[in-house]
Amino acid sequence: MHALTATVRTWPMLAALGAALVLIALAAGAGGVMQPALLVLGVAALGWGGLALHTGRVLAPATVLVVAAASLVGTATAVATGSAATADVAPGPLAAASVFIVVVAFSAGLVLRGRDRGRGAATETRGDRATSDTARLIGLVAGAALVAALATPALAATEAGESAVPHGTHQQAPDSPSRESDRPGGHAH
Repeated sequence: MHALTATVRTWPMLAALGAALVLIALAAGAGGVMQPALLVLGVAALGWGGLALHTGRVLAPATVLVVAAASLVGTATAVATGSAATADVAPGPLAAASVFIVVVAFSAGLVLRGRDRGRGAATETRGDRATSDTARLIGLVAGAALVAALATPALAATEAGESAVPHGTHQQAPDSPSRESDRPGGHAH
């Protein structure tokens, strides 16, 4: 197996998991028809991403390509008609989810193209397998970092993300002292 192929093999699955997280977070704050559509698509992406990551290959590429294309057309239509704004769906996270979906669709298209050309599975030698394992690990880490870099700000921009307690702070009861030194015993916990 070519080292680059081994490196990026898990990226579609990670992209599907990133899309799932963002879509489910968008569904949590969406209204109208957008809410169940985003939720169903998010749950489907979560299931597909997990199963595909487990098997190590793109599953049902033709179906994935059709669903991805339909979801991208639906997203573009919702944004163009103003339905997304009416349903309180933030455009930034929706764009991030669309990027993830494009990655999944692209990989499904490559798998279908490879099948049409009749490519068979290449045999690996022991040295190739060791290189592939290292490449897969590097690819997994790099893919996870890319997904986190796109998904984290997208999740923060959803209604669920905006409602979350800011990291590094604690909510205080209205009658609690505001400074650590004002607490009984004068020390922080």
